[in-house]
Amino acid sequence: MKYFLSLLMCTSVLFAKESSKEKITLKNGSVITSKILKENESNIIIDVGSDLIKLDKNDIHSRKLVTEKKLVKTQSDQVEDIYTIGRRAVAPVKELVDRVNESVVMVKTPRGLGSGVIISDSGYLLTNYHVVERETQITVILYKKTNTAFEKIELKKVKIIALHPYRDIALLKLDLDEEKGLDLKPASFSPDYKVDPGNLIFAIGSPLGLERTVTQGIVSSNMRNLGQLRFIQTDTAINPGNSGGPMFNANGEVVGLVCAGSAQFQGLGFGIPMADIINFLTHRSAYLYDESQPQNGINYHQPPYIENKESK
Repeated sequence: MKYFLSLLMCTSVLFAKESSKEKITLKNGSVITSKILKENESNIIIDVGSDLIKLDKNDIHSRKLVTEKKLVKTQSDQVEDIYTIGRRAVAPVKELVDRVNESVVMVKTPRGLGSGVIISDSGYLLTNYHVVERETQITVILYKKTNTAFEKIELKKVKIIALHPYRDIALLKLDLDEEKGLDLKPASFSPDYKVDPGNLIFAIGSPLGLERTVTQGIVSSNMRNLGQLRFIQTDTAINPGNSGGPMFNANGEVVGLVCAGSAQFQGLGFGIPMADIINFLTHRSAYLYDESQPQNGINYHQPPYIENKESK
C-alpha cells in the first residue's frame, strides 16, 4: 500500500479520459478525479486512463461528486463579403451532419439536378457550373428541420450571379421574399482552407436524386493536378447529383466543392479547393452572368489592332 501511495504522490492530479464522476481526496493529500468503475464495502476501483486502481476506503479522506464540463471551442465567425469564415468544434460525424444539414440544398433544372451549399443568410449559394450550364430556369429546394422531420421548401425565383466555366463554379442567389419567414442556415468556410491526406471528410448531397445523402471518407490527395487544375481527391462516394455540394471537414467547415466522381471506379472523387472558391467569390465581378450568353460567364474581348509599320 505504501508503494501505491508513493505512486500517487508522484503522479499529481490525474484525469480520466472519460467523463469525471468523483473528486477523491486521499489522507496523504493526493487528489484524483475519476470515474468510479466498481465499489463495495471496503474499496473502490477507479480508472486513471492508463490503468485501473483499487483504493482502500480507509485511505480516503473525502469524496465529492463533480460534473466535468466538456471542452467546446468558442465559435468565432469572420464575415468576409458574402461568405463567412468560422472555426467550429470537432464532433462526431452524426453531430456534424445535424449541424450543417440545412445548409445543403438541391439544385434542379429542366435538364437534371445537382447539389449546392448556402453561404450567406442573404441568399447566396454555390454549386457547379455544369449543374446550371445553359439553363435559365433553376429551382432550389431547401430542407428545414422540424420537430419530426425535414420540410421541403421549393424556391423558383433563383438568380444566376456569376459563372466560372473553367473552374466549374456557379454563384446563385435566392429571392428571400418568395417564402415568408425564411431563415437560412449558411455553412461556414474553414479558416485555414487546408486539408491534408488522411483527414476525415464527408459530403452531403442528392446523388441520383436521393436527398440529403451523407457519404464519408478521407482526403486521398490535396494536390491532384488534372488538366492544369488542382483538385482535392477523396475516397468519399461521389455520384451524379452530388455535383456542387459541399465537402466538410471534421469540424463541419466547408473545405471544398464536389465537382466530379468516377463512373467506372469506386473511391475516386474530386472537389474544388477552397482557395479557388474564395478567389472566384472575391473576383466574381469578372465572371458576372450574361443573360445573352447563358453558357458563358466570361467575356473575352478582342485585343486592340496595332498596325505593324515595319512590315511595309
